[in-house]
Amino acid sequence: MARKRIVCIQRRMKQEDPHRHISYLGVGGEGGWAEMLMVEDAIRHLRSPSGDRFFVHGQDGWEADVRLGKCLFCTEVHESLRSAPDLTARDKLLSLPECDET
Repeated sequence: MARKRIVCIQRRMKQEDPHRHISYLGVGGEGGWAEMLMVEDAIRHLRSPSGDRFFVHGQDGWEADVRLGKCLFCTEVHESLRSAPDLTARDKLLSLPECDET
């Protein structure tokens, strides 16, 4: 099990998903993303006791663990990812920038 930092996200296009759910996570460090991970793979890791764990380093300097959650906007319940609450109410995972194509 490794602890990996999520530095960026990719969302689905509005035409295919009106809520623009996250589809990919960019895992890496200060230099940018080094690995792209499908959200479904991250969910599998988090479900497994021996799977990798993920965190987000916010602009405020705080780290927030990424955990399993439910989409707050969908009527159909499905599992998604959220960052653990910290001193702010804002979800740090959703505030990450879009991953560059480089």
